[in-house]
Amino acid sequence: MAKTSEFIDAKSLDWRETPSRGVHWKKLSYDRETGRSAVLIKFEPGAAYAAHRHPAGEEYYVLEGSLEDGGRTYGAGTYVYHPPGSAHSPSSKKGCVLFISLPGPIEPLS
Repeated sequence: MAKTSEFIDAKSLDWRETPSRGVHWKKLSYDRETGRSAVLIKFEPGAAYAAHRHPAGEEYYVLEGSLEDGGRTYGAGTYVYHPPGSAHSPSSKKGCVLFISLPGPIEPLS
């Protein structure tokens, strides 16, 4: 069955808690069969997301603020691709908002 187009007003969605203090998310889309998802993630200043692996990879775009990831800082307007199997523990000194596309679920590393 062909999927239909979807339109989400992200501003109308509430920010949800994550297991990582100071990191919140909004689900834009999710496919139960594949685990593919698209989300907005917001880091409060000084927040960090727990170490995790991306078995299927990850792509993100920094919408606001800046994110520290893998020893580098990425500011607004930066696109980052992590290949399948990559692992990291991103953080944000000043806070940020990201759009993230995941082809599959993540694996916690702790």
